[in-house]
Amino acid sequence: MKLAGYSLSLLVLTTSALAQSQAEMNREAAADFAKADAALNKMYTKVLAALDDEGKKKLKAAQRAWVVFRDAEADLQADSEARGGSLAPLIYDNTRTTLTNERIKAFKEMLKNSER
Repeated sequence: MKLAGYSLSLLVLTTSALAQSQAEMNREAAADFAKADAALNKMYTKVLAALDDEGKKKLKAAQRAWVVFRDAEADLQADSEARGGSLAPLIYDNTRTTLTNERIKAFKEMLKNSER
């Protein structure tokens, strides 16, 4: 049963059925993160524009702290699941992508709430 759960985790981590080697999957995961990060930066700019000066100051501080958290969390996940292995970069970038997409959702909610 545990093996089935592990296999499912690997399937979730795999970014594309087209990527055949670990190096290709790692590159694809890095590219996926780059896309998510670009989308986050666009959303961040929109949220920032909707805030007053005090809100902008607080968002900038929060975002700087969040980026440090995101990267540290991804490093922890990669280390705990594949320390030093070829799978570690995939886990690292997939974790950063997942957390970045969650942050984008949070920013969308902020925008939605600011329009009320």
